[in-house]
Amino acid sequence: MLFVRRPYHLSEHEADRWMRSQAAALAAARPVKSVELSRLQSPAARSGGDWDWLIEMHLSRAEDALHAAREPVCRDLVGDLRLLGMNPSLLLVDGTRPLVG
Repeated sequence: MLFVRRPYHLSEHEADRWMRSQAAALAAARPVKSVELSRLQSPAARSGGDWDWLIEMHLSRAEDALHAAREPVCRDLVGDLRLLGMNPSLLLVDGTRPLVG
């Protein structure tokens, strides 16, 4: 999972188009099965929350995440996002357990 802030120097439409084009390249990484890009907003305000995008890379195995993160396309994207001040945060979901209520 990659959380990213939107580039504030671009309009919302330009930022959306640019982010989609950049994230699409992740689908070419060897261990990645698919990539999904989701817009995130705060439920309290239309202006957004802490993050504006969630990029989900789906893999067959958890250990493939390390390989995906080391792929040049992923490293280059994260580096570019940092240079643009978009504060990327790359995380691995290490397990999910249902809660009983």
